[in-house]
Amino acid sequence: MGYSSADEARQAREALGKALETLQQETDVPEEVLALTQNVARSIGALFEAEYASTEPDGKTCVKNALGTLSQTLALLQDVKSEHAALNTTTESIADVISILFPLTTKPTLRPDSASERPVSQRPEAQAPASQRPASQRPPASGAPARAAPPSVAPSSQPPETTAPSERPAASAAPPSITPSARVVASRPPSARPASGRPHSGPPASIPTSMLPPPAPIPTGERQQIEANLGATTQSNFYVGFSGEIAHGGVFLATYEALPKDTSVRMLVTLPGGFEFQCDGYVRFVRDPMDFASESEPGMGVQFEGLSGEARELVMRFIRKRPPIFYDV
Repeated sequence: MGYSSADEARQAREALGKALETLQQETDVPEEVLALTQNVARSIGALFEAEYASTEPDGKTCVKNALGTLSQTLALLQDVKSEHAALNTTTESIADVISILFPLTTKPTLRPDSASERPVSQRPEAQAPASQRPASQRPPASGAPARAAPPSVAPSSQPPETTAPSERPAASAAPPSITPSARVVASRPPSARPASGRPHSGPPASIPTSMLPPPAPIPTGERQQIEANLGATTQSNFYVGFSGEIAHGGVFLATYEALPKDTSVRMLVTLPGGFEFQCDGYVRFVRDPMDFASESEPGMGVQFEGLSGEARELVMRFIRKRPPIFYDV
């Protein structure tokens, strides 16, 4: 069985190929944009692998890799200072491709359930009368030596692996402890100081309203103090939406102690190298740790309510090294 979404992967790959070809044929393209062509080419390669993946988990992994690279590219394009028609064209093409790929990453992985993949003893023809079965399934004729049936393999009741076993909570035991990259703190750390600068909201004039996050809820009490520790391999990471502007995104905190949706928070974000910043936000979405059908890490997404220029620069510096998560607005 091949990857069930191979057609969508091919459609996305062809769209990216046309965008890349157009970009390479343009003249006077800003160097910042040309430098991102490697990301586009890398995504094309990942989608090519998805087309010819032999299993659902392999195909979905390739699509997720492509989506991560494109999310990074979309965010970096928002940081380009130069003006050029190729910038808008490339941004629109990448946003269109992301709209094709994102549903594939949230699509449940198919279980092997077709008749051709079931053990012989469970196939419909094996339950039919002997006279109606295919010749290869009929019992041997009288006097003919009976062949030994191959040992049957009991079908697994678990869905195909899509993540490392250590990353998935076990149903029969208490949820494993996630790397402490996110924790709720009782009070603001004394050493934490808000980053200076005015809130950065990105270029709203060039971004459709439909791509912007919903209005932040009005705090009904004191903001919850939380801390998010992000690194090169933490499950917690920044996320962006279709706008690509990081100020319209936020932080996904991998934790089993998620706060209720719409909770207003004051968040301290720590980054490698001793960098940190504080910002206001609210819980935009929650991933239930008891949702064993989900292939995503449990936790919560905290939407930025405002991001200073200094904080945004720290986020962009991090994103240049590690692709953000994509979250559909």
